[in-house]
Amino acid sequence: MTSSRAVPGARVAWLLLAAAVLVAVLMTVEENLRSAGTVVAGVAGIAMIVLGVWRYRPTAPSWSWLAVTLTFWTVGALVVHRQGQVTTTVAVCVWAGQAVAAGVVLHAVLSGPRQTVRSLAAGLDLAIIAVVLVLVAAQIIRAGTGEGSNPTTVLVASVDVVLLGMLVRFSVARRGLGPSSLLLLAAAFVAIVYDLSSALQGRRMSLPGEASQALGALMPLLFGTAALHPSMTWAFGAETFARRRRPSTALLGLLPLVLVPPAVGWVAEVGGARSLPAWSVPAAGAVIAGLCLLRGSDALRSSEHLAEHDPLTDLANRRGLARAFDEAPTAAGFSLLLIDVDEFKQVNDTHGHDIGDALLLRLRDRLLLATGPEGLAARLGGDEFVVLTRTDQAAAVAERFLHTLQDPFVVGGLVLRTGASVGIADAQAGTTLADLLTHADVAMYAAKAAGGMQALAFQTDMRIEVARRFTLTSQIRQLLGNENPDVGRLEICYQPLVDLRSGEVVGAEALVRWLHPEMGLLAPDAFLGLVSSNRLDAELDSAVLRDVLTQMARWRDQGLRVLPISVNLTRDSLDDPRLADQVLAALSSLELPASLLHLEITEHHQLSADTPAERTLQVLDAAGVQIYLDDYGTGYTSLEYLHRFPIRMLKLDRSVVTSLDGGQVQLVAAVNAMAVTLDLEILAEGIETQEQREQLLALGIRYGQGYLFSHPLPVADFAKSVLTTADSAGADRIVPAG
Repeated sequence: MTSSRAVPGARVAWLLLAAAVLVAVLMTVEENLRSAGTVVAGVAGIAMIVLGVWRYRPTAPSWSWLAVTLTFWTVGALVVHRQGQVTTTVAVCVWAGQAVAAGVVLHAVLSGPRQTVRSLAAGLDLAIIAVVLVLVAAQIIRAGTGEGSNPTTVLVASVDVVLLGMLVRFSVARRGLGPSSLLLLAAAFVAIVYDLSSALQGRRMSLPGEASQALGALMPLLFGTAALHPSMTWAFGAETFARRRRPSTALLGLLPLVLVPPAVGWVAEVGGARSLPAWSVPAAGAVIAGLCLLRGSDALRSSEHLAEHDPLTDLANRRGLARAFDEAPTAAGFSLLLIDVDEFKQVNDTHGHDIGDALLLRLRDRLLLATGPEGLAARLGGDEFVVLTRTDQAAAVAERFLHTLQDPFVVGGLVLRTGASVGIADAQAGTTLADLLTHADVAMYAAKAAGGMQALAFQTDMRIEVARRFTLTSQIRQLLGNENPDVGRLEICYQPLVDLRSGEVVGAEALVRWLHPEMGLLAPDAFLGLVSSNRLDAELDSAVLRDVLTQMARWRDQGLRVLPISVNLTRDSLDDPRLADQVLAALSSLELPASLLHLEITEHHQLSADTPAERTLQVLDAAGVQIYLDDYGTGYTSLEYLHRFPIRMLKLDRSVVTSLDGGQVQLVAAVNAMAVTLDLEILAEGIETQEQREQLLALGIRYGQGYLFSHPLPVADFAKSVLTTADSAGADRIVPAG
């Protein structure tokens, strides 16, 4: 179903609803119209349901069974219209229709996965409903034993009253109901009121000319209108019945049941049946009222619990943590652990928030196990957890939790691995919770900067490092935003890519540096972590790409032979659906051929199937931009990347090259054989010795990069030592050192 079909369907539904209301109003004032109006409305309701099912193709069979229900009811209405009285056939049709409708409701409520709720609130709900049902059952038995009584009337009326109470409760207790669900509820209300009014007259349907037939006509039209609205496809879905309101709101749905005892007595009296003893009605009402009071008290406690606990993990939230800290006998002797989960955002971005939430629940379980009964675990939000425990247990808790992370998590059929960084702050006399959180945060960032998967206790000198990181982060933002020239500038260095056999330079990789006004030339390790943690990767990629393309155009204008340059792209850039258009526009504006630009993606940034990356890279490849897979052999499943993305070259990670002496020769040979089969080139990174070069050549590796040939060179040095004039003979060559 598309939105273009849904909008006209919605208009038709609301127009038919307006027509239904108009027909119902006219039937209340025109006897002849009332006489046949219920039959016409029934046929129209069936036709509307059939049209809705044909148009929107719902998966639930409940709509078809609802049409069967209306068919039984319409046949009964037709018999009443033709014979002018309610016969046995009419009664059978009505009972059959109600039986099918009951099956529809039970199937909708019971379908799909269900959670077994064991709580005081659920027990009280069942107790209230049980008291109501016992009262109604007692009245039915009492009415059926009296001489001249009409047990059918009492049975129908009592059941209708109970159903009405349940219907009110459902409508109040559920949330997120769509227009179709709301129309179904309205139709059910009208059906019960119509059935109740007919039963009070001692019949299963109203007779022609009676005002209640307006309700009989409105009911099938409401059902039909519900079927014509686009939201009908999920009106009977299990998730619709599972979305509940808060306990305090759901309590309101129970209040109508307080009216059941007097209603039962009134219906019995109107129907001329024997009634229960006079004391039974107020007694039952008092019991129901008392149970509702207990239910209200439980709802209040539930609301207080929700106010101090995280809704996903049920751990204490910030308010609950503050209360636990305040109620501790003394702040001294306690420690606070602040835990930050590593790369949790990547799980959310790759697999979705449902998988992320499931992972958080698994992390909660392991954290509770590591904390033990004497500590308090809390979640501050996102992937940050806190533990409040005794100082002599703090290090042990952190160690136990980090140890549990060595085992992977199995979530939704996926095997996920994650780490964490832990900061520990010890409370002293007069220490506030805010102080502890600040100190633990400082220690946690120190643990993360030290490589993660470790716990560090707060030390005063850590503040200096945190202040430095804060200053650098602020300066990076200004640098990328071109807001302040005093924070320095980006410097792009170029490391040659070499043909291992001839020494010919076949291209270069652009590597970013930061020329800082106070700290000098900063290597990537000094600031790329801050760029990533502050979500600035895409901005940095854009700045580097712009600088590289501009420099290539400048070399061309200077008459130099321009070599292909490869630029690294991070996941954030690949997630931008505009990337391909922006890159191609930049190449066009500078009049550079696309073949001069090579883009490197890395295995470390796993890309899910629903990101724009696959289309982006396909578009760029078709335009002539070559795609390299960097850090090959260290990241995620590479075969998947080779299948999904238009990879032209694999860049073996330096760790693979340095391990050639340790038995990785067969692995490199296997990778090269696979590359030959897939028509891929291989470039080895991190070549530092002549022996490594010769080993790689013997294994069939053609291209290389590393300190053996050249360190990354500034622009001027690269142009002077590597580039030649465009009309010069021969190829650029680098003679390996030594």
